[in-house]
Amino acid sequence: MLVMTLLVLFGYSCKHAFGNIYDLMNFESSIVCVVPLVILNNGTNNTSTIYANSTSAKVSVNTNATSLTYSYSLNIVNNNASLWEVRLEHFNYTNINFANATIILHDNVTSSQQITLSGGNISQTNQYYNLTSNSTIHIGIQNLVENSSGTTLLHVYLKIKAPDTTTYTLYIITFEFT
Repeated sequence: MLVMTLLVLFGYSCKHAFGNIYDLMNFESSIVCVVPLVILNNGTNNTSTIYANSTSAKVSVNTNATSLTYSYSLNIVNNNASLWEVRLEHFNYTNINFANATIILHDNVTSSQQITLSGGNISQTNQYYNLTSNSTIHIGIQNLVENSSGTTLLHVYLKIKAPDTTTYTLYIITFEFT
């Protein structure tokens, strides 16, 4: 305690303080914005709104419309030469009993059923679909039926991964059935 008191008193009695710069470092930002390798864009059905650097979307469809199939509601575009595996996984919903629908991935030749809404229940296949190099696949909605008046929201992840890996990217897509 005595030593500390002496140090404090000594500090107050000094009128000058001297110092040198020991180390000086300059930092520069190296952040680079790049376009994602896989992006989302509006399909020809013109039902989608794209957000967040083309990595999330909202698909809005009318269950009372004359067309109850939306084959091109959203496009998934691969902008590079890599092969990716993609699938849809639901993670949340609101008023799921207001509509029935089947959501698929397709490339106009082959298709994969991903998620089905039926009688207030959700089922998904967890099956990956190949997104080949520099190509586009489509999210389609089939068998769309309104069960009762209201809005159904289905929130899904588009899971994107390279084959034979466990690392993946998730994009959020919301389906709105009104």
